[in-house]
Amino acid sequence: MHKASGFTRPFSPDGSASSIPPLPWHFAADQFMIHFRADPDALNSFIRAPLKPNPDRKGEAFLWSPNLNCHPVDVAANAQIRNPARTQYNVCVIAIPALFNEKPVLISAFQWCDKDWLVILSWMIGTCAKQAEFYSTGVHPSFDSVDSAQTSGLGTRFGRTISRNGERLISISFTSEEKVDSEALSAFTGTFPLLSERHIPDLEIPPRGRPALHDITEMILERSHSEMFVRGSATLTFNTAADNEVLGLIAPTSVIAGYRWRTAWTMTGIRVVHDYLKDA
Repeated sequence: MHKASGFTRPFSPDGSASSIPPLPWHFAADQFMIHFRADPDALNSFIRAPLKPNPDRKGEAFLWSPNLNCHPVDVAANAQIRNPARTQYNVCVIAIPALFNEKPVLISAFQWCDKDWLVILSWMIGTCAKQAEFYSTGVHPSFDSVDSAQTSGLGTRFGRTISRNGERLISISFTSEEKVDSEALSAFTGTFPLLSERHIPDLEIPPRGRPALHDITEMILERSHSEMFVRGSATLTFNTAADNEVLGLIAPTSVIAGYRWRTAWTMTGIRVVHDYLKDA
């Protein structure tokens, strides 16, 4: 009898059927972020103890939607990946400023992505994505030769939509206007690593009366590098009537600014920073 193996289910004799390869992974991205305002009470309703609202960021939230490239650090695991679809994905995250142990943080409130394996990973680490479809404006440096501004440089207008089950959820536009340094994004970057609430409900019969898992996790990122920061004007629209969503509660009332930059890092795993079940 062959011994089943793998990093995740489904297991197989050689482990190659696992939905995702083992961490750590390398990541690189064209990062796209909108800093916006919404109803403070609605945003705070998504912050649960031991987190507290951050009074310095009252009524503010962040949405980012990068195109990410990724691959395992382990050479053997990377060699097993033959389908290009497993090496990149799109994601959209909405995070809310909070305080944890009096330190400014961001808590992941909502996430969508376009790969099934990323849905699995996200639930394992706590970001809890739903699968969606992403469409983005085409840009290319060679547009400069035909006098088009869509070169990805200053003056380029980016657009992105996120849809789920055929229904548009989010529409984003951003026009890059000026180069800035990393300090311009300190309200965002100064809150990392991102925190997430991880929860697996009680599915047993008879019920045990408590979730199988409920905690707050923190992503462990190493060798983070960012460059080529650009700021500009942006618009952000939510479908307030979308099915199986509550985007109407946190619909933007105004946009503070949009940003775009390049970034890379290595994700080694997560650490649990609070266990709701420890003293339950």
